[in-house]
Amino acid sequence: MKKLLIALIFLSQLIGEEVLHFETATPKDAERAVTVNFQDVSMLEFLRFVSAIAEKNFIYDEDILNFNISLVTGKATDPESILKIMIELLDKQGIRTEERGEYYLVEKMEEWELEERKEQRLAKRRGRREEKEEVRLVSDSKGAQILPFHEFAKKGEFHVYKLQYHVGNEILTAIKNAAISMKANPHASPELLRAIGSMQWVESTNSILYSGTEEGIEELTALIASLDVPKKQVFIEVLVIETDVRKGLEFGLEWGAGGQYRNKFGYGLGNFPSTPRQSPFAQTFQGINATNTPTGTDQFPLGRGFDLGVIGDIILHKGQSYFSLASLVSALEADQDSTIILNQKIITQDNKLSRIFVGDNIAFTGSVVETVGASQQTSANIEYRDVGVKLNITPLLGDEDVITLEISEEITNVIPNLNRVSDSANGINTTKTDMATQVHVPDQSFLVLSGMIRNTKRERKSGIPCMGGLPLIGAAFSKTTTDDEKRNVIVFVRPQIIRTGQEYNQVTAYQEKQFKGESANPTQFQMGVDMLKREGENYGASRPPLPFGITADSAERSRS
Repeated sequence: MKKLLIALIFLSQLIGEEVLHFETATPKDAERAVTVNFQDVSMLEFLRFVSAIAEKNFIYDEDILNFNISLVTGKATDPESILKIMIELLDKQGIRTEERGEYYLVEKMEEWELEERKEQRLAKRRGRREEKEEVRLVSDSKGAQILPFHEFAKKGEFHVYKLQYHVGNEILTAIKNAAISMKANPHASPELLRAIGSMQWVESTNSILYSGTEEGIEELTALIASLDVPKKQVFIEVLVIETDVRKGLEFGLEWGAGGQYRNKFGYGLGNFPSTPRQSPFAQTFQGINATNTPTGTDQFPLGRGFDLGVIGDIILHKGQSYFSLASLVSALEADQDSTIILNQKIITQDNKLSRIFVGDNIAFTGSVVETVGASQQTSANIEYRDVGVKLNITPLLGDEDVITLEISEEITNVIPNLNRVSDSANGINTTKTDMATQVHVPDQSFLVLSGMIRNTKRERKSGIPCMGGLPLIGAAFSKTTTDDEKRNVIVFVRPQIIRTGQEYNQVTAYQEKQFKGESANPTQFQMGVDMLKREGENYGASRPPLPFGITADSAERSRS
């Protein structure tokens, strides 16, 4: 004989999505009878309990079992029924339980499986509404009358949608603004409009709370799910250098294009260095014809770091070609005529502002108040000013592999003054260079911004020790030299779209390899990386979730 079991699931991230119904069997053997009364216990502990009573082995990742459940059977049942209930609970959370001989494999479902199951559940609910509904009551062990879930929905059930990728205020505002125009449409669903009118944003949990009929809740849930999708991310490499204005002409982009028309004549254009020793890329490009096309990236010399290895935009400096900003930085480290101001790598979301500041917070005198009288006092208001490099970048992605970048940059420097005793007491003078632009850059291509030229004065004072600092006569024993220079600020930007978790892991692996190669002690660097990985494995509960739905196994395979 079977009975009807009602299980309420309370998740740590999703509150009361639905009431689940299970069929359980009466135990044939009284010794194996099990009565369950769990209140808000972790799914991991429940799985271990089922493993003990059902005598089954499970292989699982603790990270995917990070939610709580409440389960009450009321009467005794057999372990096999409890096992089926656990499998169904896991399935509702997008977790597959597959029997493989002597053990069960518990793993996260793929994205396409989750979408397919979601469509099946929606289709099943629509079919159930079209049928003639029978109102029946379910009695619990104490004789209380409990309505099924769809009857609750008819009476105005509340629903909580936990947002995963967006702030609830944005989605709430967009849907309610769209509902204003929907009211003028006579064919608009009244159930959906009523559900939209009840929407509230719970800021503390970033959840959307709403109520309505089952049809209105389903339509609104599908609408929110279509908006709450993960954004693409952009990995941006930025290099800002300051060089002599004459040296700035040595930077550029190396490119070329060519073709032929019906085997009658050929054409070509490009930008290659006019040096006796031509660049390897130019030599390879000139060797390409209808019968000799590049067959692989081994024809092109690569620099260390973030190597592209494809024909594309290439940085040109002093007659040499560089496929990456990392290789250019390595060359500039030995160049005394150029100074690296900023070499930043950031990851940001689509249409999200990223701010970078590298510099100092310098104190200076804002205002001075002097008190006249017997007790003369002087008080100064000390203020602080950021002096350095400020860079703001906002990427905007479209359907194609073109990135719109909004870039604003500001560089400030303190002007040294040898005549002042203390800058903090007398204020400071600074120079400022700023730039703002909006450009379209193809994916994984270089953007070079130049022409920000400024005059720099450098004062050097030398003289006989002690004698040169004397007042009045000190000038006879010292010498002050002032040099005027024209400095050019050049900005290199290279954006890369990250669409999947695999590309995210590839970027991480490349950066790890680059820093390891530039480290003074690669062995200690690798030991530090391994220690961080072990800590992440030992404290998996505190580890942030992997992006784009990557499982722990796939991330580990990518790292290895």
